[in-house]
Amino acid sequence: MEQTNIMIVEDEAITALYLEKELSGMGLNVCCVADTGAKAIEFATKHAVDVILMDVRLKDNIDGVRAAEVINQGIPVIYHTAFADEETLTRASRTKPVAILEKPASIHLIRETIAKALARGK
Repeated sequence: MEQTNIMIVEDEAITALYLEKELSGMGLNVCCVADTGAKAIEFATKHAVDVILMDVRLKDNIDGVRAAEVINQGIPVIYHTAFADEETLTRASRTKPVAILEKPASIHLIRETIAKALARGK
């Protein structure tokens, strides 16, 4: 069975660690945890990534929506964000994400959404 590579893009270290632990515990390979848009873009353009779990607000001047636009390689994106204002939702929806999950989303909902993203890619 081929390994599924999940990239977590999250600026809050405690949230990133929690997501990494939970997803790894479910048998998913967290191939990268990035806290900036620049790191996410660099990793995704050089490595095999199957799904990106992306926060919108990040530690640099490249937010998650912009990072998803730049990456734009057919990699399914799931936004996981506390910032669900209309402008952000409109910008995010233009990148055709699998879902926009409002924090704090349950780990089971995140896992189901990742499964949906993987099924869509087949």
